[in-house]
Amino acid sequence: MRKTRKLVAVGCVCAAMAMGTTAFAMPGATSLVTVTPRTTSSASSTDTEKSSRETEAAPETTAAPEPETTAANPAEPAQAESASEQPNKVAVGAASLTAASGVSVAASGPEGAVSQAAVQMAAAAPTKAPSPYEDVAVSQVNGDDDYVNIRDAANVDGEILGKIYNNCAATIEETVETEDGTWYKIHSGSVDGYIKAEYFVTGEEAEELALKIGKMFGYVEEGGLRVRTEPTTESDIITTLWAGEKYTVVEQADGFVKLSLGDDDDGNPVTGYVAEEYVQVYVKFDKAISLEEEQEMIAEAKRREEEAEAAKKSSKREAVVAYAKQFIGNPYVWGGGSLTNGTDCSGFTRGVLGHFGYGLSRTSRAQAGDGRQVPLNSVEPGDLIFYASGGRIYHVALYIGGGRVIHAIDEAHGIGISSMYWTTPCSAVDVIG
Repeated sequence: MRKTRKLVAVGCVCAAMAMGTTAFAMPGATSLVTVTPRTTSSASSTDTEKSSRETEAAPETTAAPEPETTAANPAEPAQAESASEQPNKVAVGAASLTAASGVSVAASGPEGAVSQAAVQMAAAAPTKAPSPYEDVAVSQVNGDDDYVNIRDAANVDGEILGKIYNNCAATIEETVETEDGTWYKIHSGSVDGYIKAEYFVTGEEAEELALKIGKMFGYVEEGGLRVRTEPTTESDIITTLWAGEKYTVVEQADGFVKLSLGDDDDGNPVTGYVAEEYVQVYVKFDKAISLEEEQEMIAEAKRREEEAEAAKKSSKREAVVAYAKQFIGNPYVWGGGSLTNGTDCSGFTRGVLGHFGYGLSRTSRAQAGDGRQVPLNSVEPGDLIFYASGGRIYHVALYIGGGRVIHAIDEAHGIGISSMYWTTPCSAVDVIG
């Protein structure tokens, strides 16, 4: 079976590919590029790799390789006429073969016709296919900056439209020679613009690099595809896959693709082999970003950082409350500082928050100046609530949420929970931050 390699890219997703092909998804490609592969291989008995139902329904295939085609209609039946009797057809075929194979074929016979032997020689001659990466640039940036600016013109004075970072890919739309050197007009992601060619590799070098830095995936084209333990049709079957499923590709070898199938019930990774004729293999790369996208990314990163910090603080506040509650029922002792053997109100809050590394003053009045003042209607668990008489603070409690506080109440009640409004609070302080 002869294979054709196709390059399809929109954004960073490979869109389509013929059976038995390898596709490379490049950011921003706008067209389908079809090239002849560097090598060809005959078809193996891969019909056995589909479910038995599909194999029985499928017509039997032949192992004989398909002959090279010429510009003459390959579907046209063979004629008894000699080459000299059909000079136009043979001449066109010979010209096509010469262009395709690079082998010069001397004309013979009337009107430039060539012998059948010459045509066969040209057809059998090896060909060197172009790399599917000829129009793809993969960034290679060294130094302090790990990106290259994309500009609206092919010069360093052009306005910056976006950035392409190291090991990202772009589709080359045009090569521009300037006094400042060679530039590429590219498309990558949502950005169209110009980049200096010196920071990129293309062709075979890009292809070799792509297999190292790209993320390879396999798209299952045939339903009931068997997964085996080894890259042979005689090895044990692990499971079957269905059309439309996607898996990470571990490697490709000997007509098989090794896929990562996830983890088993014990958390161990599972891999298996499938026939490559029934799997689209494609490579995904990172792509360029516009300045607007970069600002959005920065804002999103900041938002996530703030959310993570808030969650961290929330978790710590919950931990403070949980720690304080374990001392409920312990005695109140004026001037005391033991959470188990006896403490007063300020000794209680000092001991609880001190356990988490927050240093507080000894008295309730002094603790009112230890943190950040917060409105009473915005308090959070872990905040300190203060009470005053005649303008003088005399008591402190720890807010635990739901309009309640925990505190060392008095000798009659010890450490306990009550409403935040057991008497009128005067202020609140946040020491957790």
